[in-house]
Amino acid sequence: MSLPTIRMPAPPGVYRERRKRLAASIDRPMVLFAGWARARTYAANVHPFLPGSTYRYFGGPPMQGAAWLIEPGADGEGGCTLCRGVATFDDTVWIGEGPTDGAIASAAGIGVGALATPGGFEKLVGGRDASVICPECPVAMGWWGRLGLKDATESERTAIIDMRLYKDAHELTAMRRAAEIGVWAHQAALAATGDGRWEAELAGALMSIYVSAGAEPSFTPIVTVHGEILHRDGYPDRMRKGQLLLVDAGAMEPDGYCSDITRTWPVNGKLTGRQRAVYETVLRAQRAAIEACVPGRRFREVHDLAAGVICEGLVDAGVLKGRADDLVSRRVHTLFFVHGLGHLLGLDVHDLEDFGDSAGYAPGRTRRAAFGDKFLRLDRDLAPGMVVTIEPGVYLIPALWGNQELTSPFADCVNRPVVDEMLAAGFGGIRIEDNIHVRQASAGGPENLTAALPTDAEAVCALVGRSVS
Repeated sequence: MSLPTIRMPAPPGVYRERRKRLAASIDRPMVLFAGWARARTYAANVHPFLPGSTYRYFGGPPMQGAAWLIEPGADGEGGCTLCRGVATFDDTVWIGEGPTDGAIASAAGIGVGALATPGGFEKLVGGRDASVICPECPVAMGWWGRLGLKDATESERTAIIDMRLYKDAHELTAMRRAAEIGVWAHQAALAATGDGRWEAELAGALMSIYVSAGAEPSFTPIVTVHGEILHRDGYPDRMRKGQLLLVDAGAMEPDGYCSDITRTWPVNGKLTGRQRAVYETVLRAQRAAIEACVPGRRFREVHDLAAGVICEGLVDAGVLKGRADDLVSRRVHTLFFVHGLGHLLGLDVHDLEDFGDSAGYAPGRTRRAAFGDKFLRLDRDLAPGMVVTIEPGVYLIPALWGNQELTSPFADCVNRPVVDEMLAAGFGGIRIEDNIHVRQASAGGPENLTAALPTDAEAVCALVGRSVS
């Protein structure tokens, strides 16, 4: 029987160059932890292992308990030590043999002599002034404490952010694959939709595609007839004619890169008049925002552009009163479009979010405190190589409309009887989301990685309950 191989999305030289760039930006050693599989309820029953994204970005093979030590000024190979987890004989009995040291070193782009056991790694690192990037993993965080590592400074974190923000050709190839699988899964969910079927059946259709394509979900899929609940948990409901179904799901392809797609469609494939009016409004907002994803454009401006289109559409639908630009200036749209326009996408579905707002917000920019605006995850100037989601939405949230503190300042510009009518009808919510690669105009402008899944209302409705060959 042959030993397992290690799959990596890029050639070893790419990882050596990344480590060299990082080493040139730091003044003290840095440790990047892979982490361990997290226990479900007890140690031997674990969730699937997913390595820390920064560890993986710099060429870390997917191994539990692994870690990089990168020395300042390293050339990407020399000055870089990889701690490999050590499997016991019992591990081999239960999960099989792992890759050889030679296979690990080759995949990472280092010599076998640069591999270290955990004990050897601790001797190299312990007692030194070294920084650390660690995933949310209790075991890894405990190791961090024992070694006396220091949390990375803002400048050290920025050095990593400034690299991971911009996707290279190898990353984009992986992300196109993740997008392709994500589109297939949504097509399966569309085909499985029908009056009387359960949300759980569609969640199963999504999962079937991910697994058969050698992928995983990039997050727990959202499949719900209650689209007004932004991150609905579970699949308890049966679909009924006249309802809107919102599916927010994505694939993580075998190399760890993610897609994130949302579509909303009527259970019976037919939009009512009000549903269609709001759907077309959200679609116009999305298309305008995608077109505006050009280098140099501030993402908050793109968000407000989409908000303006939404306000304009809601005025036309009789839901709001006034001029769209005035409504956006007053932030009236946050009663309906309650979240940010999108987020970074890459090795994490909310890429770099473990770095907090240091990643999503450019230096000198901070989140607004007001409701709605505080949920904007990204406020950077767009640049070539960035991949972002564009996902405007309109939601009728009963709890929000019962909150006088939020709604009363806008009583003069909200047609409350129409809102109440929509709430009584259980309107729910509509969101449309695609994955956008920012490019120069000379390179063709914004690239929609998920464009193969239609957004046009008629095209989407035509897929409801019908298999795609």
